[in-house]
Amino acid sequence: MRVAMATCKSRRHREFNEVLVEAMDESVRELLSSLVLETLYRVLLEHYDVTRDELPYRLQTVFEILTKLFGTRGGLTIGKNISRRLYEKLGLEFEEVPHFELVDYMEIAKRKLAQTAHSNQQVDCALAHVGQGT
Repeated sequence: MRVAMATCKSRRHREFNEVLVEAMDESVRELLSSLVLETLYRVLLEHYDVTRDELPYRLQTVFEILTKLFGTRGGLTIGKNISRRLYEKLGLEFEEVPHFELVDYMEIAKRKLAQTAHSNQQVDCALAHVGQGT
């Protein structure tokens, strides 16, 4: 049972990361262009040694680079757009918070998902218990 729960958690974590990178791609492409997205990935790799797959683990670095390239307002705007798109993809309600950065929104999304997963797990356990007739 514990192994299955760990596998589920690992799968959810991987899925979250994939959706985050997808949201980042779509947001930068929509707001700026595909060329800017390609350039951003090149800068991340060549100057900061950050690959596309590492983006979810290096969000603070990504946000700092966005801020350097596009200014404080630009970085915040892009970060909010990425966050809004991610929340939409995950079925979460997005609430804009003044002065929140990309990392802040991601932490809240992870907490909301963990709460949802915990609630769903409790329901699954209760249903399994009822199904056993005890």
